[in-house]
Amino acid sequence: MDPAVLTRSLTHIQANLDGNLSLRALAAVAGCSSPYFARRFADTMAETPKQYTSRLRLERAALRLVLLDDGILEIALDCGFTCHETFSRAFRRRFRVTPQAFRQKGRLPAAAEQELPQRVDAATPVSLSRTVVRTLQPMSLAFIRHTGPYENVPIGLWDKLMDWARRREIPAPYVLLGIAHDAPGITKPENLRFDAAIRVPGEFRSGRRVGHQWFPGGLFAFTTSVGPFVSLPAAYKEIFKRVRSDRSLFCLGVPCLEFYSVNRVVADLAIVNTEIAIPVRSRR
Repeated sequence: MDPAVLTRSLTHIQANLDGNLSLRALAAVAGCSSPYFARRFADTMAETPKQYTSRLRLERAALRLVLLDDGILEIALDCGFTCHETFSRAFRRRFRVTPQAFRQKGRLPAAAEQELPQRVDAATPVSLSRTVVRTLQPMSLAFIRHTGPYENVPIGLWDKLMDWARRREIPAPYVLLGIAHDAPGITKPENLRFDAAIRVPGEFRSGRRVGHQWFPGGLFAFTTSVGPFVSLPAAYKEIFKRVRSDRSLFCLGVPCLEFYSVNRVVADLAIVNTEIAIPVRSRR
């Protein structure tokens, strides 16, 4: 499958987990026949379209069962399932427990405590600002996707994006950010999705390497982390603790955003201001 078509299909799935993701609908987005799309998607992703969309829906549901007070049926419908029974059967096949039993554990699997991209020494210093809730405006983004462990995200992806932007005569300075779409501990390490991204003025057609996505914005809890990039996992652990203890908010978990206050992402910078944004919903 052409990489640009695949990128368009993946971003469509990501944005429409509560909608129609039938094989016919996805093939229409890709502009090809259903049999061709199914075959090429499976060859590229090592999952059929149905397996891929079902996995993402169930992983979203698992995270929301832990983080939200919404009813199980409400979560099921929001994740694209048509009824409680269908959802419960699929959830039990995937996680080996019922949705209710998963919720009663009251926390994510232990592996989720390493929240984002790189490993951290417990002695690594990190300084955090207070956490404030702000509305993030919609953004048009150019991105390159990394699939695999968050700590293995190549730093050079942002250089590739900026080179791409300069060739298209998109003026600097660029807003550099990263988007983590999955929760470690729920999603297997080899399936974690992370987008290196930059803001762009408007929509464009995804290419073989750089894709386009429209990020809808919304309500986010923002915290500034001051320290090296390797301190981010420790920062995330503390920020999630803060947000989940705030009784005025529901913590939605993902996607998490990182805005880098630099003009180039370099792994070994001693001090970087990173704006970490975690999606939330007001209880009021």
